[in-house]
Amino acid sequence: MSPLYLYAVLGDVPAAPIGEGMTGEPLQLVDCAGVIAAAGEIVRAPSLAPDALRSHDAVVRRLADVADAVLPARFGAVASDETDLCERLARASDTLREALAQVAGREQMILRVFSDTSDAPSPPAGTVPSAESGPGTRYLAERARAQRAASDVRELMPLRPVLDRFVAAERVERHDTPPLVASVYHLLPRGTARAYTAAVEDAVARVPGLRVTVSGPWAPYAFVPDALG
Repeated sequence: MSPLYLYAVLGDVPAAPIGEGMTGEPLQLVDCAGVIAAAGEIVRAPSLAPDALRSHDAVVRRLADVADAVLPARFGAVASDETDLCERLARASDTLREALAQVAGREQMILRVFSDTSDAPSPPAGTVPSAESGPGTRYLAERARAQRAASDVRELMPLRPVLDRFVAAERVERHDTPPLVASVYHLLPRGTARAYTAAVEDAVARVPGLRVTVSGPWAPYAFVPDALG
């Protein structure tokens, strides 16, 4: 048996046909203790190239068209056979089921946030522990502040009322390449991408110095747990 190339993990078996993989190989659905793997037999792992990445994404998009919940696999994920594949997925089955529940019926949008001004409002700093606090309390408080600093995008604060209407989950990747501030990944209900884009662009037009680009919808790549990588 040839190696199995993993394209995605699904929440259930689709009723519609799932078609072919990157090399024209028939796609297989492998039930790994309730976690459904969409994979195809290949001769060798594909090389990392733009065309291959696009082909991989095309297969994932087609799976997303027929499945309610899809977690795209990392490009180049190969297992020696079905047993090997299921053993890998079984080790992360609880995490994968939680992630599948989160992405079910949803799709991903990406905001690239740019700012030409430093006058955007700062997020609240949070409570500073007193000097009498123990080292454990001070450590946890400092860690919480660091996590907020990593995830808060102050430039988006004026947009929060709009985003809250659509966004079910958010992931943030900050950048140190001004004027690019951050890439923000949003999970929202399928079919709302156009309304989301229009609402965001309308809100951005009212905030001086803020520029945002919107792209999508995409499969929920940013919401795939590390365990699937």
